Amino acid sequence: MSDHLRKTKLGVFWSFANQGGNQIFSLLVTFILARLISPEEFGTIGMITVFTGFAAIFVNFGFSQALIQKKDVSSKDINTVFVFNLTSGLILTLLFFLIAPFISDFYDKPILEKLTKALSPIFLISSISGVNRALNSKEMNFKLSTIISIISLVLSSSLTIIMAYYGYGVWSILVKMLSSQAIVTILYLIYKPVKQRLLFNKQSFNSMFRMGSNVAGDSMINYWSRNADNLLIAKMLGDSSLGIYSKSYSIMLLPLTNISRVISRVMFPSFSIIQNDIKKLRSIYLKTTKLIAFVTFPMMIGLMLVAEPFVLVAFGKDWIAMVPIISILSVLGATQSILSLNGVIYNALGKAHLAFRVSLVYNIINIIGFYVGIKINGLVGLASLYTALGLIGTIPNFYIAGRQIGVSVKSMFGNLSGTFLNTLIMAVFILAVKYIINPFELSPFFELLILVFVGAIVYIITSLLLKMEEASLLKNLVKKKK
Repeated sequence: MSDHLRKTKLGVFWSFANQGGNQIFSLLVTFILARLISPEEFGTIGMITVFTGFAAIFVNFGFSQALIQKKDVSSKDINTVFVFNLTSGLILTLLFFLIAPFISDFYDKPILEKLTKALSPIFLISSISGVNRALNSKEMNFKLSTIISIISLVLSSSLTIIMAYYGYGVWSILVKMLSSQAIVTILYLIYKPVKQRLLFNKQSFNSMFRMGSNVAGDSMINYWSRNADNLLIAKMLGDSSLGIYSKSYSIMLLPLTNISRVISRVMFPSFSIIQNDIKKLRSIYLKTTKLIAFVTFPMMIGLMLVAEPFVLVAFGKDWIAMVPIISILSVLGATQSILSLNGVIYNALGKAHLAFRVSLVYNIINIIGFYVGIKINGLVGLASLYTALGLIGTIPNFYIAGRQIGVSVKSMFGNLSGTFLNTLIMAVFILAVKYIINPFELSPFFELLILVFVGAIVYIITSLLLKMEEASLLKNLVKKKK
């Protein structure tokens, strides 16, 4: 096995270990906090993170990705990115401290001023370890990032639960965000030390600026596409609706955060190494999207069909309004899980400018759709129109990205045909069992248990009967070969 392939497989293995451990623990924490913190309080912190999340893009402005993509990185490059990150982090910290009253006035919610000021140091904290994290990813040392991530999550979540139990409400969530970032930064500085000096080189800056700015531009457009809905909901419907929607949306993101982004995080440095071998890129891309769909499609379609018992068991009756939103967004989650890998193609081939243009057009349409959807039918209207636009946009997204490596839309859908069929069969069985057990009026827990069990068994058996390649790909992936 080549060293590149070995590093890629180990990278995927450790990234899945990272995300799997993180997600299991995060879900447990979420379920606990949902009973200690109200939807309104979750919505309140969401009002701030709409802005802070966007500002975080400017901390490194895509220069971390430029470091990863660049074949030969010099000490001048490292120092320049370090100075840029540190300066950006300091400016953003001061800026958010000063504009806190305006954010409070925008939502007409006084507590937001104190919350925003308290959260503002997060930019400076994260900027300190930006280069360390980028170089660690470039070396594909995902074992270290896994350990750091899990330690940070466990410590910050434990602190949050204790604070929520003693009635600190929304402040508990804020402390989790700050403590998590601080722990990550400290651990990277200790276990991935990098010689960084406060020296700025204009030539080095210019060499990375083109890619970095395009990556940042693409990130900004995508960010507002994914968060303009939160901003509009908070402004037009209030914090309670935002709390309901943000939790539903986070569930929809499960396949992206746990599978697609895990693989994308490894594939970017991996693709960057073999960026001149289009044939190899195409082969890996098709196999990877096939594998992602094989795992995410049944997850999301299954979630759509068991949304009600899932919400009642996981979140409780206070969150029942999540059911229709989760049901609608689950379909979107399935399609977005495979589209996310397109960005890796653009960045690895040095075509971040193309990704920016695609995102610009596609996401402007999305943002308009959010506003229209809310006007038509509140949260349900927004979720419905968002999903419809996402499905329509799948074809042009595949077409443009596929052209870069010689993959047609027809071959892409053909590549996923086995998973489409298998998921459809699973869905039919789940619906049939729901119909059969409905008269018995089982508790939500037992209903969820039965439907998940049936869906999983049917999907596995059908995969074996159809002799799907995806099953063997998944089996080989989790083998930690030397």
